[in-house]
Amino acid sequence: MSGLKRFTPHVSGILHARFEAIEVDLLRLATSQLVDMLDAGAADPVLARSDGVFGRLLPDAYRDDDEAAAEFRRFTAPGLLERKEHNAQIVLDTLGTERDETETDDEEHQPVTISLDPNAVQAWLRSLTDLRLTLADRLQVSADGVVHLEGEDAPFLRELYDWLGMLQEELVYAIDV
Repeated sequence: MSGLKRFTPHVSGILHARFEAIEVDLLRLATSQLVDMLDAGAADPVLARSDGVFGRLLPDAYRDDDEAAAEFRRFTAPGLLERKEHNAQIVLDTLGTERDETETDDEEHQPVTISLDPNAVQAWLRSLTDLRLTLADRLQVSADGVVHLEGEDAPFLRELYDWLGMLQEELVYAIDV
């Protein structure tokens, strides 16, 4: 969407977002994978404790007290994971259904406009954060922002991480007018 304003606020409180069809597909894929991961973590507390991504999504409330942190997590993690999954599902709902593979090239290159009410905007902001936290874990991003993951997937994941950050920033600016 070079040169175009992606998010446009309206006086009605609705925010209109414009994406290329391929961007919608990418957001849909990443968000679907986030939902699957959150669902797996909610169903399997051992997985949630052992996969580092859940440490980023649900950081310890008490960093100096492992016992208190575990107890707090036991009571709060299921509800937090459920809310994260709910937010991601709102993103998927606003993105609509997958494109039909029979669409023509002209249809494939048409911008897609999505309308977001204030609740959807908040769900998008939270889900973009969760997507970026997930990617940061997979990319092995250190506290100083250095990516440590190497391999053939690293460049794509880094670009996706940066692009999601740009979307998040644009969305924040759009609602801050």
